[in-house]
Amino acid sequence: MNFLPFALIGVIGSGIGVGLIGMGAMQAIGRNPAASGDIVIKMLTAIALCEVPGLLAFAAIFLIK
Repeated sequence: MNFLPFALIGVIGSGIGVGLIGMGAMQAIGRNPAASGDIVIKMLTAIALCEVPGLLAFAAIFLIK
């Protein structure tokens, strides 16, 4: 059985999650520019947590082959 499509879904999902986090951060900064420093720190933390499953799925693509 080929598990490659399932690993690709994990990578695509991580990319969508990072995009949504960035979009939300840009909207928040647009509404309150004074809080941009705090928002950026929280955005980068959320992106790091969102990237972990994507990196694991990416590594699984090479382990499956």
